[in-house]
Amino acid sequence: MQTCPHCYKEICIRTLRHRSLWKNYRVCPYCGGYFTVDTATKYRQALCLVAAVVSLVLTLLLYYSGTVWLIPALISYAVVGLIIYWGNKRLFLVPYQN
Repeated sequence: MQTCPHCYKEICIRTLRHRSLWKNYRVCPYCGGYFTVDTATKYRQALCLVAAVVSLVLTLLLYYSGTVWLIPALISYAVVGLIIYWGNKRLFLVPYQN
């Protein structure tokens, strides 16, 4: 469980709803404080996005060029899964700054 950086109460991130598509913060249900993820987490998310695009390209190559791309595609999906697992273990919440 993550804790709010303002009131330090435990909150479940999955139960919080997004404010909108264009706002990158969440609101604590207890104190109403705004928070977001730390900068390192944003870089890990970008790394995961790049790995997911590579996986998509390898999957398309697998579809159009045959089974020669099967092993690289499977490895790329394993890498994406490990990045997601690794990134979720190192997620920190920080107060939102405008």
